[in-house]
Parts: sequence; structure tokens; C-alpha cells
Amino acid sequence: MRRILLLLAGVQVTAFVAPAPRRAHRCSHQRRRSTRDDDAITETPFAAAPELGILARAAVVGVATGTCVTAFKLSIDAVDTTAYNAYLSSVFSAGGAATASPLGSAAVYASIPALGGLGVGLLRCITPDFDRPPSNTTFAGALSQAAAAVATLGTGNSLGPEGPAVRLGATVAARASGTIRGDKYRGRIQKVLTGAGEAAGVAAGFSAPIAGIFYALEVSSRDDRSADGALVLPRAAVAATAVSSVLAALVVEQAGPSVQLRLPSPDYGGISLAALGLELPLYLGLGALCGLVALALQNAITYSEEVWDENGAIGRVVPERLRPAACGALAGALGVYCQPVLFNGYATLNSILQDQGGDAATLLTYTLLKIIATAAAVGAGLVGGLFAPSLFLGATAGSAYAQIASQLTELIGVDPNFLTTPACATVGAASVLAAVFRAPLTAAMLLFELTRD
Repeated sequence: MRRILLLLAGVQVTAFVAPAPRRAHRCSHQRRRSTRDDDAITETPFAAAPELGILARAAVVGVATGTCVTAFKLSIDAVDTTAYNAYLSSVFSAGGAATASPLGSAAVYASIPALGGLGVGLLRCITPDFDRPPSNTTFAGALSQAAAAVATLGTGNSLGPEGPAVRLGATVAARASGTIRGDKYRGRIQKVLTGAGEAAGVAAGFSAPIAGIFYALEVSSRDDRSADGALVLPRAAVAATAVSSVLAALVVEQAGPSVQLRLPSPDYGGISLAALGLELPLYLGLGALCGLVALALQNAITYSEEVWDENGAIGRVVPERLRPAACGALAGALGVYCQPVLFNGYATLNSILQDQGGDAATLLTYTLLKIIATAAAVGAGLVGGLFAPSLFLGATAGSAYAQIASQLTELIGVDPNFLTTPACATVGAASVLAAVFRAPLTAAMLLFELTRD
């Protein structure tokens, strides 16, 4: 219970500190969903809808999404291996003395994210419906989006794979909804299946089916037309979400550990009688800090989109098709100086949760550079999600906070054993994720599932 209280304390305070994000930034370069489906939703009760048919379609959506996400993650691993093993080996062997120098070596490493961005720019150029929402995209558009995400993430650009996984689930759900003909509840059924598909994307992306269910309830089914975003869901919606999430996670589990995400269980330390009055306030302070980190990320993304826009400072100079490559070169340069800023799976997050992330100054540097790299990637048109960067930012900020707070508690004569770095990193990761997506329950449940604690 103590661990649940501390995690929820940080998450809830973050939700109050961070303002609600603009809807356009919920996923990178994802346009607002069409309101056509919402207009089709009637006020008639949902009880008469064919629940069995919805569950059957949700099962298909779950299995198909799990299969697509598995192929997507394996493709990222294949591109990563090719780029950072085969490509580097061939370039260094052919380059000779030119690539042996520090500057030449740095240029070679920095070129990898730039090449990934070049591929994204090409895909954007040749795909007319690249930025269409999943509800009305074509198969070519969906495939091009997935390929662009593979190019972005496989070469190390600073985004995450779970956002594209959610989009894959929504695209699969749109195809399943397209088979509905003549049902007076069609609009609402489509909304239910879209939520189930996005939940399956989260479940498959993180191997966390319960978090997928909460994501659908907190994010996918949010009613943007009401003041508080609340939406009362019918029983079939909850059941469909559960079915699709569990089946998607099962499909990923069958693919083996290479596509599954697991994080080490943090040590929450012991607590003395003298520290009882300090523990909860310190975790509340961590939640406030994470809210500020999330706010910084959101503002940085807003500014980056303005700068990279065709009327912005960079957009006026760099052609649209070359903007992802230019951003990739920037990410590569940052990665040469600070390799953890690049996307390399969750190796850095794992090391932080094992208290191997470095001192507070190093971790805060990671936080700042990650915000810059992530915001630039979103603004320049690279394809990926904000789940992984949010977890990274929360873990680095939380780990740095633990080190600083431990030193302060020692000054007042209290044993800081109750405030461990892995525990604060875990709470921080959940808190920033909760603030960015306005989904505290999803964030808390996700970290519980990933750490098994």
C-alpha cells in the first residue's frame, strides 16, 4: 500500500501542475480526428447494439494489432542492427584515416539519424495521405506511416515506438469498423472499436494489457466536447477493450522477449520513524517537479512546431522533404555528445532504474537535451510517439531529485534510506507520462505492469 500511495501521490500532483495539452499534440504529427463519427453517434441507449458482434470484432482487432506491432518492433530492431553494426563497419573500413579521426568518427555516427530522417522525408513526399488520421487513411498511407516510424526509431531519433503502435491499432480498428453496414448504432460501434484498437496498441507496445484498458478509458474514450472530458461507456466498450488488449499482449508474448518490455523492480528502501513525516511531502515535491518537466516538453513542442513550420525560422530555409533529415542530423550531433538522448530501446531507462544513470548534473543534462531532441523531432515531421520520451524524462528527473533530496535530508540528520534513486525514477517516469497524456491511472498501472511491483 505504501508503494501505491507514493506512486499515486507523484502522479496526481503532476496532473495538477501540468496544464492540459493541446489536442493536436497528443501524438506526433497526427491531425485531429474527423468529427464525422461523433456526429453519427446518437443519444439512443446502446443496450440494443449487437454486443457479441462487437466482441468478435474486438478480438480480431486485438490479434491483428498484436501481429502488426510485433512486426513493427522486429523491423525497428532489424534497422537498428543494420545501421549501428553493418553500416558503421562498412563505413569505417572503407573510410580509412578520414573516419578514424574524432571529427570523422563523429560525422559517421551523426549521419545515421540523418539518413533515417531522409527516409522519412522521402516517404512523406511520395505518400499523398501520409498525415491522414487512421479513420480514413489508405493501406498505402498506413504502411508508409509505419515504415517512416521504423526509419525514425531504427536510426535512433528521439521518439518512441508506442505512439505508432497505438496508431496501428486505430488503423486496424477502422478497417474492422468498415465492415459494419446499415446498423443504426454504427457511429458508436466505430468509436468503441477505435478505443479497443488503441488499447490493443498500448497493450502490445508495452506488453501491458491492463494499462491498455486504462488508456482506452482515460484517453481514447475522452469526450472532448464536454468540459471535463468525461464519458460514460457502455458495458460492451469495456469488454471490447479488455478482449482486444489481452489478445494483443498475448500475441506479442508469443513472439519472444525481443519485443517485450520489462523494467527492473525498484527498491523503495526502508523507512525510519523520523522519516515518516518527510516521505510523502518529498514525493509530492517530485510530482510537482515532473509536472514542470511535462510542461517544459509541451512548450518546447509548441515552439518547435512554429520554428519548423514553413513560415518559421528553420522552415523557411529548409525544404519540407529535407526537414526530417536536418532534424536527424541535429539528433545525431546531440547523440555524439550524449548518447542516451537517442532512442536505443529502454537501455538507459533500465540503467537509471538500477541506479546506474550517473550523478544529478549528468541526469539533468540528459533531461534538457532529451526535451530539445524530442521537440525538434515532433516539429520536423519525424514519426514516433511521446510515451518513451516521457518515461525517460521522468526517470532522469526523478533520479536527480532523489540524489539532491537525499543530500538535503542528511543535512537535517535524517537517514535518506527511504528515498532511493530507483523508486524516485519509477515514480517520476509514471508522473511525466501521466502529465503528458492526462492519464494518471494509465501511467501508474503501466509502471506496475512493467516492473511487476
